Amino acid sequence: MEQNTDIPKSIDTPKAIDTPKAIDIPKYNVRGFDIWGFRDMEQVLNHLLSSGPVKTGTLVAMNAEKLLKAEDDAALRDLISEAEYLYADGISMVRAIRRKYPQAQLSRVAGADLWEAIMQRGGQQGTPVFLVGGKPEILAETEAKLRAQWNVNLVGSQDGYFTPEQREALFARITASGAAIVTVAMGSPKQEIFMRDCRKAYPDALYMGVGGTYDVFTGHVKRAPKIWQNMGLEWLYRLLAQPSRIRRQFKLLKFVGYYYSGRL
Repeated sequence: MEQNTDIPKSIDTPKAIDTPKAIDIPKYNVRGFDIWGFRDMEQVLNHLLSSGPVKTGTLVAMNAEKLLKAEDDAALRDLISEAEYLYADGISMVRAIRRKYPQAQLSRVAGADLWEAIMQRGGQQGTPVFLVGGKPEILAETEAKLRAQWNVNLVGSQDGYFTPEQREALFARITASGAAIVTVAMGSPKQEIFMRDCRKAYPDALYMGVGGTYDVFTGHVKRAPKIWQNMGLEWLYRLLAQPSRIRRQFKLLKFVGYYYSGRL
């Protein structure tokens, strides 16, 4: 079933990046990937959404699991490397950066939290937003909640049930909508592929891959309680809730090896 709703238009050494507020945000190289060292959520929001138009580019959440997958998949590695904003979504990435760069002052930026913060700030600023992905009913709930909670200016949406032949028409709809922010909930690497291809047709937006965030936002999937998140144990909570994830956790031992052998 297809649903869409459109509203017509009405790094080994840290590299400093200058924002309009002259704040230096370093990048830290982990296994060949340059991760932005955001100090906190407010700094992310100020960099992306303050001082003029919304930044353009692609946001990709990085954790140990995604990094290891990219090492084994050259196509995925290229997709991730092309993105402008890689941020430390997992506590494993934060700890790896702090171990390799003891002077680093960065915090974990959870993708689900960042998406909500961007939606809230976007609602305050009237920023046009286009949503892609998810089941039709989940997408509809997400739209309704965003409008009710933060008055988000939603200019269009498309659930995840579209064919490859319909992609070009979807790119055209996103372009026509004038969206400044496009969030894509299709899972990795599908969402990275979609964002790369859509950006070629419409580069004038900030793209963000959000995985299962719509499900979490609408209450269909539970996140770990805040105390688990704050302790960096969200991965353990998910494992206890879904024991079938144990094989995925075993694969992360390779990253642990990188950590303790100094091969980050």
